[in-house]
Amino acid sequence: MRVRLRRRGVDHGWVAAASRETSLERGEPVVVRGAVRAGASMRIVERLRAGEDLPRIAAAPRGFRWAGVSVNATDRREMHKLHVKPGGLYVKVNWLSAHPGDASLRLRFSYGTEIVDDFVDDPAQARASVRLAEGLFPECRRVTRRRWPVRGRFIQPIVYANAPDGGALFHHDDVPGQAAVVFAQFAGRTAWLALPARGRPADTPATTRRLAAEGWLFLLRPGDAIVMPRRVWHSVFTVGRGPNLALSVGIAGP
Repeated sequence: MRVRLRRRGVDHGWVAAASRETSLERGEPVVVRGAVRAGASMRIVERLRAGEDLPRIAAAPRGFRWAGVSVNATDRREMHKLHVKPGGLYVKVNWLSAHPGDASLRLRFSYGTEIVDDFVDDPAQARASVRLAEGLFPECRRVTRRRWPVRGRFIQPIVYANAPDGGALFHHDDVPGQAAVVFAQFAGRTAWLALPARGRPADTPATTRRLAAEGWLFLLRPGDAIVMPRRVWHSVFTVGRGPNLALSVGIAGP
């Protein structure tokens, strides 16, 4: 299947999503087709994009209470940070980029500081952040109540709502104690360049075409998921113009 990839005003052209056979044992990403039930509610995301704060949109899930909202004035992408009790949990809501017209956003559920990756040191807090995500976005249970090829406990859930012309530049999730990441697509489509490269690939149309030709381009449809071992470099493109919602969650090693 051929798809046109465009992100933040840069047209990467038409490419074929003909993925190679991959293996987690070789440190490569693996796509699981039809891994979760497709479909999602966009109510919270749409109201966030309209400028409302999260506590005005949704009540705190059972067992939690909203403790207040703060905004980091030095972070252009941050919309607001919702502090949650008990235990110093938070939900950070931010735009994925500062590019004009990119309405992609994410909600990160975590605790502690944002600079020190301390969430892996407190399994109880990590479980609480997962329950918080499940309470606000019940779709998350389709991921957290399922067995995956990589075993472990779930940490740091992030809900993504990619918009047309949105996505993410090349990066990898090198989090201490994290063995893999699961990204499940509930609604909409995304295209992934994902591979175990030694260094960061260039975010250029030429690199996109080359990696796609080598079989490193993976197309996720509603219900699909991609499992990526630690240090897999990946770049994401929104495909199409419809509603788009997904969950990324880390898996900490046993």
